[in-house]
Amino acid sequence: CNMSDIHRDLQEYYGNTLYSSSYYQEVQQSCTSSNSKASQKVKHIMSLLHNDVVSRYYGCGLVFPEAVEGCRIVDLGSGSGRDCYILSKLVGPNGYVTGVDMTKEQLQVARNHIDYHMKQFGYQTPNVSFLEGYIEDLIGCGIPRDSVDIIVSNCVINLCPDKQTALQEAYNILKSGGEMYFSDIYADKDLPPEVRKDKILYGECIGGALVWTDLMKIACEVGFAPPVLVDVSPITIDKPELKQLIGNARFCSATYRLFKVEPDDSNPSNTVIEVVYKGSIPDHPNEFNLSHDITISKCCPTFILASVAQLLMDSRLAPHFTFKASSSSSSYPNLSDFIHINPFEIMDKGGDTDKSGGCASSSCC
Repeated sequence: CNMSDIHRDLQEYYGNTLYSSSYYQEVQQSCTSSNSKASQKVKHIMSLLHNDVVSRYYGCGLVFPEAVEGCRIVDLGSGSGRDCYILSKLVGPNGYVTGVDMTKEQLQVARNHIDYHMKQFGYQTPNVSFLEGYIEDLIGCGIPRDSVDIIVSNCVINLCPDKQTALQEAYNILKSGGEMYFSDIYADKDLPPEVRKDKILYGECIGGALVWTDLMKIACEVGFAPPVLVDVSPITIDKPELKQLIGNARFCSATYRLFKVEPDDSNPSNTVIEVVYKGSIPDHPNEFNLSHDITISKCCPTFILASVAQLLMDSRLAPHFTFKASSSSSSYPNLSDFIHINPFEIMDKGGDTDKSGGCASSSCC
């Protein structure tokens, strides 16, 4: 994977420019968001991290999927290593986390603090490492095909010049049933060339933002099941000169799940599956949020179509649920319809207010 001008600009931006505190305060920090939604466990792990690692974190969401103990995880665009170190604690000593980044300065920060965090976590042997390379060439970085349980990425795909190749490489290294769980910035419409070419807007995660419909198209083309929206929040641009450039375009930070599963044609598209959560995932004693509007409860069944249930049945998450065919109806769409779920409409509505998944009666729980 040859270095492009965009790669060079980003290496300079994230390696030197952005870390200059005076400059950092002047530029709209579109990619940085609050950690208020993090679980208590993740917040505790954050408190154990070295300040040098935390201070150079430039993510836009939370990329800590459920049921990761013992998993092999790759972080695309791992930067200073903040998310990798949190995940290294979550996967435990029998799991392993690999960070991939192209910026030498960020990699140096991450690598310099491996011993510190292993001591903090009580690990005898490091379960994290950092590779230098491009996310468009993960196999070239030394990551074998079909070898990874989970991929995470935090506000990085938008920075990639060749997003289709990056997602194809992610698909290639995932095991069958694997999941890519990632947060990124999306636009609601095509952006003018002057926005795409602006180095500051590109570095700030705006200039390279995918239109959300393009994510749907690319993800399906490379082999993933239709993207599953988990969470969405607005991105605001406050600086007048930047607002003038972007015009009336809107941006959001959205978290999606991409599953590597083969379509199952044995069940008709209208088959309904009754799903019950066992309450067995650490830190999720009562319910599991599959998407922005599908919450599967321990207290009562959730009725979803077979194509959606297959995402769970074919993944690492399967042991945490029971599944059986049902004659009931489902209020949720078929998996193929997920490509039409507009994150901006969900954001404007404040999310779906009924996430009970069929547990409408308060007496059920």
